[in-house]
Amino acid sequence: MTSSSKTGRTAAAFCPRPEDNRTDVASPEPIGDPDRLAALASYDVLDTPVEPAYEDIVRLARRLCETPVALISLLDEHRQWFKARIGFEPFETPISHSVCAHGMASDDLLIIPDLTKDLRTADNPLVVGDPFLRFYAGAPLVTPDGHTLGSLCVIDHALRPQGLSEEQKGDLRGLAGQVVALLEARRTVAERDALLAEARETEQRIRDDRRRFADMFCQAPSFMAMLRGPNHVFEFANPAYSALIGGRDVVGRSVAEALPDAAAQGYVEVLDRVYRTGEAHVAQGSLFSVQSIPGGPIVDRYVDFVFQPVRNTDGAVTGLFIDGSDVTERIRQIKRQVILADLGERLRKLHDISEVVRVATESLVGVIDCSRIGFGSVDPDNETVLMHPETCAPGIESIAGTHAFRTFGSFIDDLNRGEMVVIQDVRKDPRTAANADQFAQINIGAMLNLPVIERGRFVLVVFVHHDGPYRWTEDELWLLRQVGDRTQAAIAQIEAEVQQGVLNQELSHRLKNTLTMVQAIASQTLRGVSERDAVDAFNKRIHALSTAHDVLLQRSWSTAPIRAIAAAVLATFDRSDCIDIEGPDVTLGARSALYFSLLVHELGTNAVKYGSLSAMTGRVRFRWWLEGQTGHEDLVMSWTETGGPTVSEPPSARGFGSRLIRMGLLGTGGVETDYEPEGLVVRLRAPLSQVQRS
Repeated sequence: MTSSSKTGRTAAAFCPRPEDNRTDVASPEPIGDPDRLAALASYDVLDTPVEPAYEDIVRLARRLCETPVALISLLDEHRQWFKARIGFEPFETPISHSVCAHGMASDDLLIIPDLTKDLRTADNPLVVGDPFLRFYAGAPLVTPDGHTLGSLCVIDHALRPQGLSEEQKGDLRGLAGQVVALLEARRTVAERDALLAEARETEQRIRDDRRRFADMFCQAPSFMAMLRGPNHVFEFANPAYSALIGGRDVVGRSVAEALPDAAAQGYVEVLDRVYRTGEAHVAQGSLFSVQSIPGGPIVDRYVDFVFQPVRNTDGAVTGLFIDGSDVTERIRQIKRQVILADLGERLRKLHDISEVVRVATESLVGVIDCSRIGFGSVDPDNETVLMHPETCAPGIESIAGTHAFRTFGSFIDDLNRGEMVVIQDVRKDPRTAANADQFAQINIGAMLNLPVIERGRFVLVVFVHHDGPYRWTEDELWLLRQVGDRTQAAIAQIEAEVQQGVLNQELSHRLKNTLTMVQAIASQTLRGVSERDAVDAFNKRIHALSTAHDVLLQRSWSTAPIRAIAAAVLATFDRSDCIDIEGPDVTLGARSALYFSLLVHELGTNAVKYGSLSAMTGRVRFRWWLEGQTGHEDLVMSWTETGGPTVSEPPSARGFGSRLIRMGLLGTGGVETDYEPEGLVVRLRAPLSQVQRS
């Protein structure tokens, strides 16, 4: 999505190579190429209503690439129109506003980390003005004939110098392919409907078309079948349909008779309704549990299909035509991506290693084909595992309890090295063949074991069992490895946090010892000083710094909440119950937190000595708030004293405390002091982004 520059070069005058970041590469590809526009028109997709399949893709693209905006952009001659959009209000823009146009000649991703610095986009209205776009990544939508219709793009309002990860790039390319596949399916269905409409014109055309379609059906990758009469008797089923139902002989038999599993799932009722009403039934991603291999297990497949009525020359429905595609792998892949994204979110909130493994195991239930799945706690010294209560298929017994690894083979050696164990047949794998009878007693014919390593030791294992020999797909193994990687990363993060906590405690202990030593040295050095108030003030300022460090310790020395610092510092004063503190949750960077602790200490000290808190009726209201637009806010603070002695501006204020107050939150000013009759008012202002820097 971005535009032509004001230098006179058109949007199509650039063709960046995906392997570099050049901004001056020219492209001869014109937006108005007649062949390209004809290809776009052939899909008949412009200005069509919202469709869930396309919405799902942009939603997934946004989640996978972690951007607020994702679009499916189709480039017409004078505009770009969005088939699906999320995080972007307009449904179309002029072609002059399009960044996607810059990627027309590329067969790979167009990535612009900073739209404000790229010659093609720096003066684009959507970059220099609302909504202030800053980052763009787009995958071209290339048809099988080589025409680029537009792009699937993700956009951010913040700079992304790092661009996208390799995994995100691959995801974006894959989703772009799904968009093209959906467009191809749209055109295929339209063409098929046109053929069927023509076939209904005359009985002779029906017979001719059946002979012509029979050859096409046999070669088609999608599954197809023709049903006759109200009982839905198979007249024809192509090889793809036969493969879907396990090679069963269905021609000449009704659906209810030939496919009782389909009847049990309600598909015959749908066929009856289509035959009775004459209205086609379209389904996407419909679950179909079927025995794909004769004598094999029942497996779940996902299919896109159409039940289309077939009519005679009088318009009466005489049969039904079935056309569809097995989209199981596409659906599973989308589910896997969603599962991994959700798993990452859940793991980030956990702080217990066993809970991390439990959540990771739960994410695999129903996604990897198995009869038993769970996890166990390992005693690496004794080579035993305590199996926790697991998820089992019907008829499969639990194996919860303690087991010795060596009782079942030698694969623990692989697990100790941190290697995933994949055994497709326990009777044939050399690591388990000698112990096949023990596996048979607990319904294990194949298994996966994923080790979890903590501080170099094998301590937990995720296990997946199948009750017979089984070959898990590469996608399933990939998912298990991805879950394993995320689990190990979460465990490493927990271990790092524990180590950081120990380090923070040690640093805090040493810092307090240092500050105590400073106070002791000061007390000894300043013993002969007659101005004891100054010595006491020095000690109290050291104590204020110590209080701020205590708060910073709780946040790993990076940030500290304003409320926590203010409450801790002001609690040291005798009249602290007369100080009201209020404001939103805002954090300060480490440096600003130290300035702030001293500043609040000086304000409190002055109030007790000379201000409102020197009188029993006096009070202080300390509050803070944010002003300005999001991303450019100022932090504003107000210290207001009331109920104390009459206030007048002192003739001079040259002490350390007064100078510290005038320095403000950043040490550079931004302070207003009003000596109003009812009490002192101090206002401080500083850019939020600066006070939050560590």
